[in-house]
Amino acid sequence: MNNIIKIRGAKEHNLKNINLDIPKNRLVVFTGLSGSGKSTLAFDTLYAEGQRRYIESLSSYARQFLDKVGKPDVDHIDGLTPAIAIDQKSTSKNPRSTVGTITEIYDYLRLLYARIGIQHCPKCSKRVSKMSANDIIDQILKLPQSSKITILSPIVREKKGSFADTLESLKNKGFIRAMIDGVMVRLDEDIELSKTKKHTIKAVIDRVVVNSDNASRIADDVQKGLYESFGELEIEIANADELGLDSSHIHFSEHNACFDCKISFNALEPLSFSFNSPKGACPSCDGLGIRFSLDLNKIIDDNLSIEDGAIKVMYGFNKSYYYKFLIAFCEQNGIDIKTPYSKLDDDSKRLILYGNVKNIEFLWKRHRINKHFEGVLKVAYEILKDDKDFSEYMTEKVCESCGGDRLCADSLAVKVASKSIGEIINMSIENATKFFSNSDNFAYLSAQESLIATPILKEINERLFFLYDVGLGYISLGRDARTISGGEAQRIRIASQIGSGLSGVMYVLDEPSIGLHERDTLKLIKTLRNLQEKGNSVIVVEHDKKTIEAADYIVDIGPGAGVYGGEVVFQGTYKELLNSQTQTAQYLNGQKEINYYKGRKQKKWLNLSGITINNISNLSVKFPLSNLVGVTGVSGSGKSSLVLKALLPAAEIALNRARKFQILKGAKIEGLEQLDKVIYLDQSPIGRTPRSNP
Repeated sequence: MNNIIKIRGAKEHNLKNINLDIPKNRLVVFTGLSGSGKSTLAFDTLYAEGQRRYIESLSSYARQFLDKVGKPDVDHIDGLTPAIAIDQKSTSKNPRSTVGTITEIYDYLRLLYARIGIQHCPKCSKRVSKMSANDIIDQILKLPQSSKITILSPIVREKKGSFADTLESLKNKGFIRAMIDGVMVRLDEDIELSKTKKHTIKAVIDRVVVNSDNASRIADDVQKGLYESFGELEIEIANADELGLDSSHIHFSEHNACFDCKISFNALEPLSFSFNSPKGACPSCDGLGIRFSLDLNKIIDDNLSIEDGAIKVMYGFNKSYYYKFLIAFCEQNGIDIKTPYSKLDDDSKRLILYGNVKNIEFLWKRHRINKHFEGVLKVAYEILKDDKDFSEYMTEKVCESCGGDRLCADSLAVKVASKSIGEIINMSIENATKFFSNSDNFAYLSAQESLIATPILKEINERLFFLYDVGLGYISLGRDARTISGGEAQRIRIASQIGSGLSGVMYVLDEPSIGLHERDTLKLIKTLRNLQEKGNSVIVVEHDKKTIEAADYIVDIGPGAGVYGGEVVFQGTYKELLNSQTQTAQYLNGQKEINYYKGRKQKKWLNLSGITINNISNLSVKFPLSNLVGVTGVSGSGKSSLVLKALLPAAEIALNRARKFQILKGAKIEGLEQLDKVIYLDQSPIGRTPRSNP
């Protein structure tokens, strides 16, 4: 009895008072027609009751933070274990979320790079070395004479707390001033810091002018500053602009420095590799890896001349002010306003886009407007910034500073086994698995480093292997979570659950084989079996033949859909199912089959050529119109890229006049004029509000 989950009187939705016994710690498949009640039994009854019982076991304090779960319409369920649902909800839509962060592999990578990473200079790529106090003193004395400097010792860096004891300690040591969050304060004043906000505190060692007379004083200050902050020192130069210096702030460290480039580096910590922290994020894109910029295709019509309105945002009703200015600018710079924009030379296009500082005196006198033209891009931004559809004129571009790797240059220059963290996250999971499982790559580590790295590498290897095992070897750890399909998201969560090592749990899955090639379905079944062999009950709602064949126990629900369903028409093994007369069995044993009508003559085609995106290179393909066309291939082969990133945007722009899409560069698509409109149906739910109905 202990090995059975007993359901009695299940009446949720269309279920007709179902009584059912399901074996525990087995791979169980619920199958049947769409709408027959499979998901109702698996998710709305079994999982919902398991979740409700778990929440009721918590304290009243903990329950207030969780959503209330209503009791499903069932008389009673015995033998229920804690339940985890893995459904087809796509992953986070947050642009900061990646495959690496979802699976927590990136957290282990950050730890690995912080502990055994070798720092290199981002400018010259040489390995950084330690800087002595004398080296730091020499560097300060080499600053231009009469430089007014403030010598600071960093005590607290980006940490939460009120730090009353720290400030009192500095005061007792004789310090008069400190710089807190960029503001100079006196320590004899009342200072109250919010304990919920991050603060940076630097003790002010001295304020001094750089010259030969102050050399010994500066040397003493440096020694004192390094002692207070365990080898860190910062210099603020008040008159940096007057002296023509590139930066008013210099950081020195006894730990890491590049002597050729005269740069010091902060000590490594996990936050140095977090793109969600100011310490690690690329300053240009704030750790997003992308930047938004105006889409030239949406503000410029290449086929028209300037005179005929090539610059769409500066032509037409209420735009005469900008249009006259543009015409005058073109005349002064010798740009032909009657030549189509696409045929203008690169210098002329650059002038139009970015402007020039040449005076346009006659226009200045007549209209009293700005003496120089700042370029179409800047003017377009000014015109469009208050437009409610402004985002439709923008396009995502990979950040030029970090190349999409999201981290600052200092962090990307740190290497483990000759690879930067950026190179690791851009590898496919298949290649990353091979890299981390090859012990020769880490043979250079010292005994102490190896001791630190071994448990971290073990966690990384296990998680990578599970991802590869569920057929996700083609995606990378840096893949944006917004681009992951529902099926991929589900398999990522399956891999995460295997990595968690739980046992005695009931896992409920919703059609995990969706979007999988036959080759990968076998990998998925092996993974589900792995989950079951850890002592878990795995219940899968599924239509896939191979998954049904692999099940220990099958529950067929039917006989029809909706009001005609909600009954258990079969329960037992696969061999027993084949001998039954359910609709599922009739299709499995060949009594029924799907007949395809193939007698169509084809006259109209869509021709695509020059498609280059992701792993597709210069592809040409044609689709027959007035047909049901299937695009197939193994997972990751480029099906979605071809249809959703090449064909769909072009069709949306040509047929639906959509502005939020961007045509793929170099792509040529012919035959769209034969169509009226395009409708895109994806996996997102159609209604979320209680007012939504069919």
